[in-house]
Amino acid sequence: MSSASLAQRSPRLPLATESVSLRNEDLEVTRRTVDQALAGTEDAFVGRTIEAGEHREEAVVSKNARVVEEISLRKTAEQREETISDTVRKTEVEIDDERDGGVRTDGTAGSRRN
Repeated sequence: MSSASLAQRSPRLPLATESVSLRNEDLEVTRRTVDQALAGTEDAFVGRTIEAGEHREEAVVSKNARVVEEISLRKTAEQREETISDTVRKTEVEIDDERDGGVRTDGTAGSRRN
């Protein structure tokens, strides 16, 4: 008799390493001395706010389970006929029954004639 079995294992895989490109945005404020005449159309003394932000990308690792193969197990059955042969034994029993006054031979063990 032969058999087959399926077992699920999750082996440890080696550490995966990959290079990724990340972007950093840095702000630099520079002050310099300038000596020039102001054009008449500009609002030189009006309060203004200019905002800028720094951004920094960070690598995020995520894992998703993915089905990469399917395994099926199928069992088939067939029925067959065989002719077998072997020797058989016949047991003869002698019964000594004093009630009916004799010995007789019976071909089937365990049977009794009346």
